[in-house]
Amino acid sequence: MKILIADDHQFIVEDLKDELAELMPDALCMGTSDPNEILPLFRQHRFDIVFMDIEMPGTNGIHLAQKILEEEPLTNIIYITGYTKYAFQAYQTYASAFLEKPVSTERLRDALAHLRHPVSNLTDEMIESEYAGQAIIGKKIQKWREERGMSRQELANALKVDLRTVYRWECAERSPDIPTYMKILQILGKSADLI
Repeated sequence: MKILIADDHQFIVEDLKDELAELMPDALCMGTSDPNEILPLFRQHRFDIVFMDIEMPGTNGIHLAQKILEEEPLTNIIYITGYTKYAFQAYQTYASAFLEKPVSTERLRDALAHLRHPVSNLTDEMIESEYAGQAIIGKKIQKWREERGMSRQELANALKVDLRTVYRWECAERSPDIPTYMKILQILGKSADLI
């Protein structure tokens, strides 16, 4: 999960970063007190949640949020402001929350628990390491190969691939493509249901 905090007061940015580090330790959390950095940072990182101040020098956070939502409509905007007069205008952007400063931990926790667009804490890297190679496919290939009493070299020979290829599959450096995986299942006497 990626979070941006945008407020023209640096101490508010730092306070929120500290709070979020406690509440969501796995999240990537960045902040800026320069309104001119908000859109470039967003375009670079495509944040899932943006905490947005409303009154900032030379700009309005609601207008910035509208630009963000034009580019990424599923971004969760959480307004943080000392001015409740903006509440109606803020909700017209389908904000996930409107928090009045100072933001309490309870209100912050509640806003994160009720996002308009729920965000998974799974990153692409976590999915790749968890569901490809070592954790699933690689370990299964190794287990099935060992159950058959086959060496890596024997499996490599049966597949007509290099020994290093089998090693890379089992060590999660790579994953076999689907036709190769089906051939592995056939050689190791496993059902096609395991695809």
